[in-house]
Amino acid sequence: QIYGIDFVEVFSPVANQTTIRLILALAVHYDLELLQFDIKLAFVTSKVDRPVFMKIPPGAKQSPGKVWKLKKSLYGLKQAPRLFNEHLNQVLKEQGFMRSEKDACLYFYKTKHIFTVLVIVVDDILLATNNKNHAKQFELTMQRKFEFKSMGSPKYMIGMNLTRGPTYLTISQQEYLREISQRFQIERDPPTKLPAASIMKLTTKGFAGKPDSPSVNIKKYRSIVGALNYAVLTRPDVATSVSMAARFLHCPTEDHMKFARKILRYLHDTKEMKLTYQKTQNPDLVVYADSSHGDDTETRRSRYGYMIFLGNALICWKSKLGSGVKLSTAEAEYVCATQACKEIMWVKHLLKELDKCQKYPVIINEDNQACISMSKNPVVSGRNKHMEIKMHYVRECVKKNEVSLRYIGTRDQLADILTKNLPSPIFVPIREKIMNPGAHKPMGMC
Repeated sequence: QIYGIDFVEVFSPVANQTTIRLILALAVHYDLELLQFDIKLAFVTSKVDRPVFMKIPPGAKQSPGKVWKLKKSLYGLKQAPRLFNEHLNQVLKEQGFMRSEKDACLYFYKTKHIFTVLVIVVDDILLATNNKNHAKQFELTMQRKFEFKSMGSPKYMIGMNLTRGPTYLTISQQEYLREISQRFQIERDPPTKLPAASIMKLTTKGFAGKPDSPSVNIKKYRSIVGALNYAVLTRPDVATSVSMAARFLHCPTEDHMKFARKILRYLHDTKEMKLTYQKTQNPDLVVYADSSHGDDTETRRSRYGYMIFLGNALICWKSKLGSGVKLSTAEAEYVCATQACKEIMWVKHLLKELDKCQKYPVIINEDNQACISMSKNPVVSGRNKHMEIKMHYVRECVKKNEVSLRYIGTRDQLADILTKNLPSPIFVPIREKIMNPGAHKPMGMC
């Protein structure tokens, strides 16, 4: 296919992982029915957007010297995913579903007595509804348009194992973790209780303070880190170490490989661990944000992390090495709060579209008093006058009463697990609190 002749636009959206977890959390909190559907041969259901010709396949009875003109899309066409997405979008709109402005793969149908939400992941559909009749009507309508199969209550979706109970839902990746353990033969490596030792610091040449480490096969390293990155989908406890390993995809060494394999072995040893969502009466947004100042050995940049709970369901988390050197702990924490605010506002917009948004400010739990002070007071001083305008977004959110920063002690800061490799006495309790909400009630909840 030639660009501009056989195709132009090829982009097709995929549901954000936070959106998927958000809908799962809403299903638990509001007792919504969860159903999963699959569209068979999805890409051959839509019409092509321009003339496309193909060679006649061997065995077809056709005169020599001729070609076929496509009437419908085919698997392998560059624009096939986009054409299917546009077709599906039209079909859903005809049924009265509204498309989210914040996530193109989120659809909702709202009346006085019906609340139905759809999340689209290519040709898989996750449905949450309070009305079984509407779900059945949706299924019958889709069967007239596609080869549409009901999978019932979701048990396995996009690599996630789902288990639904009366008042809870658990998410894990047992099958996926078992598969990658076998693929990379991780059972031979020594067992570990942590994804990374707290004293481990990575540099371009390997472990900090150690002799330069020789290079390793770049494709194998990237394959392992890619597999690890997908595991972060349900395992926030490895987000920091995986983010660290991903920084060296361009020049991996034996030390980097040891670091990545240790994370894999940890996931293998804890593959039964599940992210648990339990029903709460007041599913409010609660956020933890933290930063580790100058933590990177080579660049002295700071790593920040935040996590967002809906009730006691952890729906979003991130660990990232910030850009640029921060001149103080307060500045590093302030930047982290700004990044958290951006994600909060996006989640709030999603909830607003679904009529589930809280009317009072979202609590951001922060363990730095100077950061909290800067968010409330537009004071210009030697400490903050160099900060870029974009960093003050958090101050604007506080002024608009969208968020409110509240001080908590460092021991209560759950986001600490997203800023650095922690020793076992600190790591394990935090891991239990975020994976198992029965052991912890996030601060800020009613």
